[in-house]
Amino acid sequence: MMNKKNSKPLIAILLLLQAFSALKAQQTILGNVVDKDTGAPIAGATVSIGLAGNKSISDESGDFSIETAGQADTLYISNLGYVTYRLALTPRYSAQLLRVALTPVERVLEEVNVNTGYQVLTKERATGSFEIIDNKLFNRQISTDVISRLDGVVNSVHFDKRLGSGTDFSIRGLSTLTTAIRQPLIVLDNFPFEGDINSLNPNDIENVTFLKDAAASSIWGVRAGNGVVVITTKKGRRNQPLTIGFNANVNVIGKPDLYYQPAISSADFIDVEWFLFDQGFYNTALQNTTNRPVISPVVELLTSRQGADAGTVQAIDRAIGQYRKWDVRDDFLKHVYRSAINRQYALNFSGGTEKLNYIASVGYDDNLSNLIGDGYRRMTIRTDQAYRPVKDLEFAFGFQYAAGARDNNSQGGYGELATGGGKNFLYPYARLADDQGNPLALERGHRKLFLDTLGQGRLLNWESKPLGERDFANNSSTSRDILIRAGGKYRLMEGLDVSAQYQYQQGSRSALNIYGLETYFARDLINRYSTLTESGLIYNLPYGAIRDETGATTRAYGIRTQINLAKAWNLHRVDAIAGAEARESTAELSSTRSYGFDEQNYTVAPVDYLTRYPIIGNLSGNNVIPFADRFTGTISRNVSMYANASYNYKNRYTISASARRDASNVFGVATNSKWVPLWSVGTAWLISEETFYRAGWLPYLKLRATYGYSGNVNNSIPAVTTISYRSPTLSNSINGLPYAVISNFPNPNLRWEKVGMTNVGLDFSTKGARLSGSVEYYFKKSIDLISPVPLDRTAGAGATISANSAILNNHGVDITLNTLNLNGTLKWSSALLFSYNRNEVAKYLFDPGQLTTYVGADAIIFPKEGMPAYNLVSYRWNGLDPQTGDPIGSLDAKPSKDYNAIVYNATENDLVFHGSALPQYFGSFRNDLSFRKFSLSVNVVYRFDYYFRRSSINYSGLFNDWLGHADFSHRWQAPGHERHTNVPSMVYPANPQRDEVYVNSSALVARGDHIRLKDIRVSYEISLAELKKLNMKNVNVFFYANDIGIMWRANKHKLDPDYGYGMPAARSIAFGISTTF
Repeated sequence: MMNKKNSKPLIAILLLLQAFSALKAQQTILGNVVDKDTGAPIAGATVSIGLAGNKSISDESGDFSIETAGQADTLYISNLGYVTYRLALTPRYSAQLLRVALTPVERVLEEVNVNTGYQVLTKERATGSFEIIDNKLFNRQISTDVISRLDGVVNSVHFDKRLGSGTDFSIRGLSTLTTAIRQPLIVLDNFPFEGDINSLNPNDIENVTFLKDAAASSIWGVRAGNGVVVITTKKGRRNQPLTIGFNANVNVIGKPDLYYQPAISSADFIDVEWFLFDQGFYNTALQNTTNRPVISPVVELLTSRQGADAGTVQAIDRAIGQYRKWDVRDDFLKHVYRSAINRQYALNFSGGTEKLNYIASVGYDDNLSNLIGDGYRRMTIRTDQAYRPVKDLEFAFGFQYAAGARDNNSQGGYGELATGGGKNFLYPYARLADDQGNPLALERGHRKLFLDTLGQGRLLNWESKPLGERDFANNSSTSRDILIRAGGKYRLMEGLDVSAQYQYQQGSRSALNIYGLETYFARDLINRYSTLTESGLIYNLPYGAIRDETGATTRAYGIRTQINLAKAWNLHRVDAIAGAEARESTAELSSTRSYGFDEQNYTVAPVDYLTRYPIIGNLSGNNVIPFADRFTGTISRNVSMYANASYNYKNRYTISASARRDASNVFGVATNSKWVPLWSVGTAWLISEETFYRAGWLPYLKLRATYGYSGNVNNSIPAVTTISYRSPTLSNSINGLPYAVISNFPNPNLRWEKVGMTNVGLDFSTKGARLSGSVEYYFKKSIDLISPVPLDRTAGAGATISANSAILNNHGVDITLNTLNLNGTLKWSSALLFSYNRNEVAKYLFDPGQLTTYVGADAIIFPKEGMPAYNLVSYRWNGLDPQTGDPIGSLDAKPSKDYNAIVYNATENDLVFHGSALPQYFGSFRNDLSFRKFSLSVNVVYRFDYYFRRSSINYSGLFNDWLGHADFSHRWQAPGHERHTNVPSMVYPANPQRDEVYVNSSALVARGDHIRLKDIRVSYEISLAELKKLNMKNVNVFFYANDIGIMWRANKHKLDPDYGYGMPAARSIAFGISTTF
């Protein structure tokens, strides 16, 4: 019998053998999870071993690894919206690389991965508010740019088109009172995009994610206050054979409707000119011997008519009668505008092996503008690769290049082309070409009769023929954008990895305008600075072309290191990141002008910028030759630290938190030394997973809530003193030496604007996803907003200083409802988006001095406490005087015609505060139908509860600036007319204050509520049998119509409230094809 002493070594050996055996039996299973239908990687899928209880999570590439104990067990891979995958494991199971394709479950709430720019999360376990536009919805609309494809398909996102821009948008209302920084942050593939968003090829985009609340966006810190738009580009997929994609489309956009805004008729305008001539209104201009202002052709004829014989009078009257028949808009439509044609082509190659996935694409756009002479061309090239040399290490590299070229040779559209000489508009009977299409001269700059005789033929031709000059114009601009990114990720252990990313971005913009002697601009400037002598003509400004060149270069560097944790065990799951990043961006701007430019030899002539030359014909006082050289530069540096974590228990309860600290060279040391991080907290409860939950008709119900802070930064207002150096031109230098001015006084307490937001949301889905969606309420409070505050004038820094002093509140509701109406051979689904947003200025210290300053600031942020940021304010309207047709306003709450007192001394009782100039209720209703190979999608958008101001006649503008309006024909002319019109009578002389009280009165304000048929898309999928012969996977041909028209509007004037005083977007029609090989 063995004694205890001798048995100890044997026991130890047996234990070691058992441990070795267990260790030998334990194996690691590596795998990759993708969607069976699309091949897209599935991030966040739960991988578990049944009996052993081990759990793992797939990463953003769909990769996972999990330990098995080497015994009989079952491997489970599950994800919301997919059938659970099961694999039986035997004790002798051989470790291998699994490629698992999960099958989507028919019509359940789809699993969606959210890309925040720092990490990829499953929306199911996220606490924040996200809006995701997938590739199909993004490509539903046709456009050259990215942003316009998002109009009408994203909840709580409003596009403001009042100032003519189609890409000015906001997320959940305003977060700042500074217009220059109100745009959301654009993130492209995990880094802020510092370049021109128009340089991106929309065919390279995979999806777009909107981060709307603090939990979603606060990770981006001081740049996230306006919301964040995360753009993710397409990537190649592992273990995918080479796939070639091609698409092409042609988009035809009609001519603008120049008759939309009612303009005064030529006959009425000439009647006004004749009336003013009889009143002696033009005498001053006709007798002017200095600057010789422009005189219209009819007034010149009326001048010649005085004292003329009967025959001449009859001839003049016939000529004036001919002018009455002409409408300059006809010439614009015939000779200036055309239907725009945008052609777009895109080709991409993608694929992957076990270790490498790649994509390469090239795109070309060729756009002909509505204006003849203008056009745009763009070429884009993009590559993206990911390489895994070993199982735990991955490298990624991306390159993006865009080159754009724009022609700007049109002389301006309707409303842009003017005569100058004190006039900002054209007289309505102007002609641009004769009946044969030959260009005609317009009065320009000064009186034509004077210019025709000045210089006795020795000066350059001083005529202006806009259509003729277009053919000789040489105005162009180019752009170059380069983006390079590189990164690596290393897995330290299961669920834990570290990553590093670097991005370099450079953009250059240049514009070249060469004004040859064929152009009015060059001839006018040369003539103006010429000197007539007895012996001849002296060109003080060199004879030759004028060359203007501007250039802008931006560079941005970004580097980020990050540690990522994704760990699941038993009933617990943790996702966390922590990292640091540094960014630097620089911008340089230069502009130069050269005189006497020889386009053949590329030579220029020297110019004396310091001598004051007499202006020919005494058209103005002595002046120096215009000096247009300028150089500026800015640099911005930011350092940040951040962390984000979420914890999930039983797949039911989730809590999340994030924090970030930013430092910037824009602010002073006092601000940077304060630890005031931007942060967020959130929680989510998946009620439908509770054991007590019994609502089988509603299998998915989730409640979530978040609160936190993000911020805004205005780099144009530094906290330190800044100085600008100026060149020594005599126009602004006393002694002819270089000098400097203080551009910004010290403001050491300046800091970031902060945006706090509370968000509560409920997500739901009925059985079979017949009805699904979300309801969210949010309250947003923006504090420390930069705004002017009064300053002691004795400080020598002006009357105001920019300080963190204002507060803006927003609250709103977002509702998304998705329905599956039919699900047979005929499929019909609907999506209703509803958004409510109301903002109010809670604190604003700057007092403009008089209340009427707020009147007429319809499309400008002019804050007033207790009112919306965009507040429509008018003079109170009390109708027309029945005896004179004068407008009646209000003064001291009583009807008044004391226009001067009304304009300068009106009180709140004399004004009407209508409300918001932006819609407070807006959204869309989209219906998608498909029948076999055909599909139809129709989108209707709506906007309610807001006001706009329509234009009308302004007699001061009509008399002095040729600004007319068709309301002139509806003016009061006799007692009793006041019962049928609000248009005041015409009086002479015109009273600017009288006009002001009318054109900015409540009589011209209407509700902007309307419903619009936004677009229609029809597509056809060519049959698979036909495609196989051509080695194609699919071919889709489509038709798309956009900006179709308003279906209903609250105003009776047939005006489009979205476009204010401008012209609405013209209807467009597109045809295209997309295919995959």
